[in-house]
Amino acid sequence: MRAWRANRVGFTLIEALTVVVILGILVTISGASVSRQLTRDRVDRAAAAVEGMLVEATQLAVRRRVPIRIRRSGRVLEIVERGTGTVVRSRGFGAGSDLDATLTLSPSGGVTIFPTGRADTVLTVTVEGEGTRFVVGRSATGIVRRQ
Repeated sequence: MRAWRANRVGFTLIEALTVVVILGILVTISGASVSRQLTRDRVDRAAAAVEGMLVEATQLAVRRRVPIRIRRSGRVLEIVERGTGTVVRSRGFGAGSDLDATLTLSPSGGVTIFPTGRADTVLTVTVEGEGTRFVVGRSATGIVRRQ
């Protein structure tokens, strides 16, 4: 008489659970790394947007031949015609935007850029978000660079 042998197909429950646990550990480790990189990229994009706005403010002052003011209003960076108070451009950096970051201006009131392209003082904008920080500066003569 033949002994009955079961045909084993597939994995045991222990083998399947071991694979699931190992995959969970790997996903957790890589997820934290990916999250940090996404945050850094978002803050980097915000700093690039600030750089662009500082350059654009100089161009607007020269082209329109009027003083332009760069200021922060809450979590919005604004380019404003100084004489009329008209907001020419604005960009939000608040929660829910693609550029969720905190902006700090020094001087806190912003700067005025004159039609010659020169500003009344040096402007430093600190862009921060979840442990990542970039500093964008504009000299009084109009040179914009990330520090």
